[in-house]
Amino acid sequence: MTMPSAKSIIPVAAGIGMLLLTVPLNSHLISSRTSQSPDNLQPSPSPLPPAMAFTTVVLAGFRGIVADLLWIRAAALQDEGRYVELVQLANWITALEPHSEDIWALQAWNMAYNVSVMVPGNTDRWRWVQNGIQLLRDRGLRYNPKSAYLHGELSWLFYHKIGMDLDSSAQHYKQQWAKQMMPLVGQEGHPDFVQLQADPKTQERLRHIGLDLKTMQELDEKYGPLDWRVAETHALYWAWRGQQVASPGKPSRTCNQLIYNSMAALFDHGRLTYSEAGDLFVTSPEFDLLPNVLKTFEEAIANSSDEIPDTTFASFLGTAIATLKFYHHPNEAKALFETLHARYPSNATRRGFDAFSRGAPPLPKILSSRPEEFL
Repeated sequence: MTMPSAKSIIPVAAGIGMLLLTVPLNSHLISSRTSQSPDNLQPSPSPLPPAMAFTTVVLAGFRGIVADLLWIRAAALQDEGRYVELVQLANWITALEPHSEDIWALQAWNMAYNVSVMVPGNTDRWRWVQNGIQLLRDRGLRYNPKSAYLHGELSWLFYHKIGMDLDSSAQHYKQQWAKQMMPLVGQEGHPDFVQLQADPKTQERLRHIGLDLKTMQELDEKYGPLDWRVAETHALYWAWRGQQVASPGKPSRTCNQLIYNSMAALFDHGRLTYSEAGDLFVTSPEFDLLPNVLKTFEEAIANSSDEIPDTTFASFLGTAIATLKFYHHPNEAKALFETLHARYPSNATRRGFDAFSRGAPPLPKILSSRPEEFL
């Protein structure tokens, strides 16, 4: 057996020596990161999966350095439009930094918006939208349960990606979500909460998709009647939960906007009619929600420091008047017109109800792009 030469031993010894020299530095990094951001190294509310736990222990204080390098690479992939590669890279970053809200938000947005439109076919697109929802709901919020920001991101996916018709596959998303919910909340979408209280199996299935039965009932009593097959109902649910976990005295403006915008959308198309024959889904206005929509706007305006709720409310009143008149609810339309003219008088309202209702209704000023908090 040939003995190793001195020339071959020296580099190995030097390498071991340099590795040993990093031990004090590693301890210093751990101490520094803990003092600056304790959440980064504190135990998660739930045990970390083996991959996350392994990287946390092995890299310890160097996690931040590696994560920063991966973030730089992620930004480059985003700029280059290489979204599929970004999915895997983001998985690595979440393993290193599970308490970083931004990476969960970026990963979910990338899946639901960027990757989904790259694949052909409604089924594959829906799978990627679901991946984004599940990532935030089942993993991001698991490690960041008090993040109003991530609750708002999840609410936005329901409100915008599924609820609006900006994606050519949006109707398919709505149908698939409704089909998933029907076995849990009934064919009509209005749960029998008394019956569900005695059904632990269904309660567990609801919890599996992040829905707490007590919270559902509370929201239904406050804002309802709600159709739990409709995406905007879930946007309302997650935005409301985001407000509950927001820091005291610091409500989430995004969650607040999503609450009253979701209610406005539910009035406009929150009634879902499903025909099993032909697999037909048709949405129409839910007029029973009008009193609670008005109340929601009044609360938002009273608690807001800016004019956004007022502006949105004025636009909602204009479109709601046109909707009510079209569906032959003239008395309710006139009552809303009086409210609109009293609070937001304009040349259009000064001409009177008949002239106003004959004109083209203003476009609804509801959320159609990300609020500032998302940017």
